[in-house]
Amino acid sequence: MGRHQSVRRPWFARSIARIRLLDDIRSTGLDAREVDKPVAFEDGLQIQVYPHIRILPLHSLRIVFDPQDPKTPQVHARGPGCPAHRNSDGSLCLWYPKDSATRRWSPGDSGVALISIIVRHLRWEAMYRDTGTWPGFEAPHGYNSPGLDEKDNIIG
Repeated sequence: MGRHQSVRRPWFARSIARIRLLDDIRSTGLDAREVDKPVAFEDGLQIQVYPHIRILPLHSLRIVFDPQDPKTPQVHARGPGCPAHRNSDGSLCLWYPKDSATRRWSPGDSGVALISIIVRHLRWEAMYRDTGTWPGFEAPHGYNSPGLDEKDNIIG
């Protein structure tokens, strides 16, 4: 007799979780829509967030949740860039995988929290473009680098 293994579905495979995230993002005043809907929601989630005169005046966003790493959204921003603070795929460098959980967004957090992290990053990019200095905390870069805790102490 074989062992039965349950397959763990990503959080976004539940329609209530997707709806809650979209509603949270929309509660900020942003226009957010689920796009490129897959046949099976286990295959991923993509949200398009459109520019807003006060919140995101220069950017539109694509937030992508991949089934291989459902807890870590990749965020692409169309608008002015910042080469020092973007990943090699062009996504925003919002956190480092070795950072403490308090430095990263997780599926239990709200859509408002995710938008707050993104907007803060885009504002810091604008300041960096103007001054050449990154105004916020900055994690060490590179695969073997340690992470940061919530007080900017190096961990790992």
